[in-house]
Amino acid sequence: MPDSLIVPAGDQRRRIRDAFAAAAEHYDHHAEVQRAIVADLFGWVTKPAPTSLPTLDAGCGTGYASAALQTDGAKVIGLDLADTMARRALQRGELGIVGDLERLPLRNASVGRYWSSLAWQWCNANTAAAEAARVLAPGGVLQVATLGPDTLRELRAVFAEIDSAEHVRGFQPPDAVQAALIRAGFHSVRFARRVQAGFAPDFASLLRDIRGVGAHTLGDSRRRGMLGRHAWRRLCDAYEVHREAAGLPARYDVLMFEAIR
Repeated sequence: MPDSLIVPAGDQRRRIRDAFAAAAEHYDHHAEVQRAIVADLFGWVTKPAPTSLPTLDAGCGTGYASAALQTDGAKVIGLDLADTMARRALQRGELGIVGDLERLPLRNASVGRYWSSLAWQWCNANTAAAEAARVLAPGGVLQVATLGPDTLRELRAVFAEIDSAEHVRGFQPPDAVQAALIRAGFHSVRFARRVQAGFAPDFASLLRDIRGVGAHTLGDSRRRGMLGRHAWRRLCDAYEVHREAAGLPARYDVLMFEAIR
């Protein structure tokens, strides 16, 4: 099993990798929602993972889930597209390696559990599911949390008042992810959908938290120039209508899947 992987040359994958690499140092400070989603996934899954084979933490980030994944005695392989994230996972006790979920640097049928929290939304679901099926041993368990199309819908709506550029990345609906799992050969697929929200005191802080975890990579229709002062003021004012007692919300449409290989 190699300890690194050359990332595919596409601009999208490079932008995603670079965004998360830059966020690694401050990721944990901004990752309250991400930690809550990890806890949700742990609390929701039901199928025990085989301990005779390693667990793959696919898209491990800084390795926050590492301790919980190791509680059953399984060896944990933390894998991330960004080398800085993989190094931090290594410091938390995972075997941190660099790799792409769309092209895993692992042997066929080499892991007993495929765990992934908030990484599949950056991937092609069909490719990620096929790779998960390839590296899982027969009877192995897949447990994935990803983001659905209602993620950051308030943010999407206020930016739409400014221009038609892409400011919030679009994500696949749950039926597309489930279909990808079935095509890849998974069975006994379970699904749940939840909303997880983070709060910020003001609009600038809300955007800073999103950028702080590297979750700001957009496609080719993204805006190229800077927003003017007037447009920024309009955005701040428009988002105020969503304010709650806890602050300005950033809502995440969380899709959770569990399946057997």
